[in-house]
Amino acid sequence: MNNFFVEQIEKSKKAIKYWWLLLLLGIAIFITGITVFAYPAESYISMAVVFGLLMLFSGIFQVILAGSNKNYITGRGWMLAGGIIEILLGLILTFNVALSAATLPIFLGFWLLFRSFSLIGLGSDMSSVGIRGAGWTIATGILLLICSIIVLAQPFIFGMQMVVIWVGISFLMAGISTSAFAIQLRSVHKHFEKLQ
Repeated sequence: MNNFFVEQIEKSKKAIKYWWLLLLLGIAIFITGITVFAYPAESYISMAVVFGLLMLFSGIFQVILAGSNKNYITGRGWMLAGGIIEILLGLILTFNVALSAATLPIFLGFWLLFRSFSLIGLGSDMSSVGIRGAGWTIATGILLLICSIIVLAQPFIFGMQMVVIWVGISFLMAGISTSAFAIQLRSVHKHFEKLQ
C-alpha cells in the first residue's frame, strides 16, 4: 500500500511539471477575448477563422498536457477527451470558412459547454485530493456553463453584436479559469519541489 502511495506521488510530480502549458493556453484565450472587444467591427468570417484556430491550438495543448500526465487524479481523461474534441472541431472550423461563419454561435456554445464540464471535473478531482483552490476551479466552470447555455439558447437571435459580446466575455472567462488552474498546478509543483 505504501509503494502505491509513493508511486502516485511520483506520477503527480511528473504530471504537474508542465503546468506552464495551461498558463500559456489561458493567456492566449484571454488575449483573444481582449482582441474581440478591441476590434468589434472586424469581419465576422475572420472571427470565425480565429476561433477555429484557437480551438485547434487549445486542443493540441491539452493533448500534449494529457500525454505528459499519467496520473488520473489530476484529470488526464478530461484533458485528453476535451483536447481531441477541440482538435477535431478546430480542424472543421478552420478549413470550412463558410460553415464556420454560419455556425459560429453554435460551435462556440458547445465548445464552452465542453470547457465548463472539463473545469468542473478537474475541480472535483482537485477537491477529492484536498488541493486548495478547487472551489474556484469549479465556480469558474459553473460560470462558463452558464455562458454556454445562454449562447446555445439563442445563438442567432442576438445577432452579430451580441455574439461578439458573448464571444469576448466567454474568452475572457475561459482564459481566466484556465490560467487560474495552471497557477494552482504551479503551487502544487512548487510544493513537490520543496519536498525533494
